[in-house]
This record gives sequence, C-alpha cells and structure tokens, in this order.
Amino acid sequence: MNPVYLRVACLLVSLLCLSGLASAGSFTDEDGLEWLDAGNYTLYWGQEVNTSGYLIKAADFSPSKAFDTDSDYVMLTVKSNRSETWQTILARNNSDIPDNQIFGDRLNVTVLSVVTGSNIPVPYTNISVYLANVTASREVVIEKIDATISVEENRAKEVYMGERGHFEIKVRNLRFVPTSIQVVQTIPDGLIFDPDVDMEWNCTLAPEGQKSFQYSLKALRPGTYNFTGTQVLVRMDGRVYSKVLNDTQFVVHGPHINLTKAHSAESVQVNDIIRMRVTAVNEGDRAAYVSVSDELPQGAVLMEGTTGSSRILYPSENITLEYSLRMGKAGNIVMPSAKASFKDPRDYEDVVYSRRYMLYVREYGEQDRPADYYDTGYPEYTSAGESAEQPEPLKEDHGMFRIFYDLIDAVRQLISGLRQK
Repeated sequence: MNPVYLRVACLLVSLLCLSGLASAGSFTDEDGLEWLDAGNYTLYWGQEVNTSGYLIKAADFSPSKAFDTDSDYVMLTVKSNRSETWQTILARNNSDIPDNQIFGDRLNVTVLSVVTGSNIPVPYTNISVYLANVTASREVVIEKIDATISVEENRAKEVYMGERGHFEIKVRNLRFVPTSIQVVQTIPDGLIFDPDVDMEWNCTLAPEGQKSFQYSLKALRPGTYNFTGTQVLVRMDGRVYSKVLNDTQFVVHGPHINLTKAHSAESVQVNDIIRMRVTAVNEGDRAAYVSVSDELPQGAVLMEGTTGSSRILYPSENITLEYSLRMGKAGNIVMPSAKASFKDPRDYEDVVYSRRYMLYVREYGEQDRPADYYDTGYPEYTSAGESAEQPEPLKEDHGMFRIFYDLIDAVRQLISGLRQK
C-alpha cells in the first residue's frame, strides 16, 4: 500500500476514535444547575486521572468473561483536593447498577462503556466527567453536620388527659469513625416523664451506628405545649457543630377545673356575718360532671345559702356557691379548702382543692390586726398528680381525737389572750 494512503488511513482511524470519545458539551439539570464538560477519559484497570482537582481511579472490574455482558461493571474511587473520598460501582445498561454518580454535588461522572472480555489483556472503561458551574448557578452546599449525622424525630401530636404522649429521636452516624453527640431537648412546664426516667442525652455512636432516644410524657393539665426544636450537638476537630429541628406543638385535651374560695370582709369580729363565695371554672376544652362542696370552719354557723352543688360544666362555664356564715368563735380560724371532684365521658376523673387560709376573728372591743398579719403563707393546693402535696380538707368532727383538738384550741386561745396583754 502507498505509504501516503497508509498515513491518511491511520489519521482517519485516530479521528474516528477521538470523535467516539468526544463530549456532548455542557448541560443544565432539572434543578437548574449547569454542568460544564471536563472531558472524556479511558481508564484501564488500576489507572487514574486527575481532572480539576479530582483524582479518579478505576480500582476494579467485574470478572472477565468470553464476551461483554450487561452485568459488567467498574469500581471507581474518587479523591478531592479537599481530602474527601468516595467510592462507587457503575455499569452500562444494567437495571440494578447505575451508570451515573454525582460526588459532593460538584463532580458528575457517567460511564460510557465497560470492557472486560477475556480476549483483551487489561479491562478498561470509558467515562465522561462534568463539573458543576458554581459561578453561574447556585452552588448546592451540604453542611458538615448533615454529612456527619442524620436525625429523625417522631413526636406525639395530641393526646387526652391521663394518656401518654410517646416521643422518639433517632440519630445515625454517617461517618466511618466513632462520633460523640449530645441531644438537647427542653420539656415544657406542665409535662412530666411517665414512667419517670433519668434520660441520658449524651452518647458516642459507633461508625455508621444509630441511637434511639425514646420517652413518654403526661400532662398535668390540658392545653397546648410548645416544644422548641430539638438540638443535636456534635464535637469534631475541636469545634462543636449543631443541627436544630423544627419547633412542634403537643396538644392535650380534657377538662380542667380551677377552684377558688374567698370571703367578703377583711376585718371580722365574733358573731359577725360574712359572705363566702366558692367558684369552680372549667378551663379545659372538654365538658365534665363537677361536684363542688365546702366545709364550715370551727365555730361558724350557716345562716343562708348552700355549701354544695353539682352539674355538667362545659368549657368556660362555672359553678358558684354563695352562702353566709356567723363567726361564733374568736381567734385564728382555719378556713377549710373547698373541694371539687369531676369526671368526663371518657372516665377521666380528678379532685381539686381551693387554697386553705387563716382568718383572724376578733373578740368584742379588740382592735383589728395589721393587714400583713393575715398573710399566713399557706400553700395552694393543686389537682392530684401535680408536684405539690394534696392534703385532706379539715373536718369539724374529729371523733375519738376530739379531746386533742379541743386542747389545741384552748392553747391557741391562751396565746391569743397573752398577746392582748
């Protein structure tokens, strides 16, 4: 063959080979990110190529066969100049293995062919490489904390009084090294752990390990409880990174009875008549059957009105007891707590008490005490299940212990007489 024609033929073959690996230019994906052509490359087994700061290596291939099949694949490793490392398996025309992989939202690699036949000395692959145009498009950034851990939170949305709300926080380590985490979760006032537990919010996750924080809460009263977003802290490289989840609400339904008791006069003398008022208000969002009762203090006589009533209270409705007493005994008189018991259609029930306080009743002709004398500091009694203790209301009939209570009253009167001298 003419040497000139031979050189032309070789040149044509070379051009055809180059055209087979020619790139398709840049393109824009469905998210609006432009990808710029970085070239097409042929990588033989063990070879690597450095393109725009990324070192791409054909680390391994599927076993060689007598002919190429759709199951042929190539294993690529990628290292960036930021010390990031990735590994993937790509194949052509394989429904189980993808032909494209994006690394770090910046490098886009597509396999064009994989050749592993037993009739060739070394398997090889042809790949196309694209780089994200971060100057022309919005750069897709993955925060370091999101590349370190993943957090999934399942919260109860609403429950009824007496029921538990169940909560779970799952934290997974995405790194290949142990990672120390701390979960910061603020429990709103009015909610308590049930069962009572001492939650351990710190732990170290094994490489690619997972930890589930589970707990349940009960409400002391109905209402809407606002949870601030759970915070997960991770310490890495001498710094603390945080991931904050969304704020949520926890709604608790049910009746809530607020019970108060007051009298009409600040200065009281023996045999004076005072007006008493007991009010029970349903401050919840569900109706309940409410029974309200009050007790007379020692030495007092009921002159008018009633000390008990029962009916269904809808939300915001109230029961009010009004009655008159003649205070027939001088000294420090304990005004007993009023009592309200209630039950709703779902059989949720409770008992609440009003505040118990001291009332000083003067003898005839005795001067009134200073205003701050009546501030006895008695605690406010709340519904069963809350943190404050709930005492039994005082009763006039003390049975076989009557003599001891009479003795106590006598001592009180003696001390009162000494104060007057």
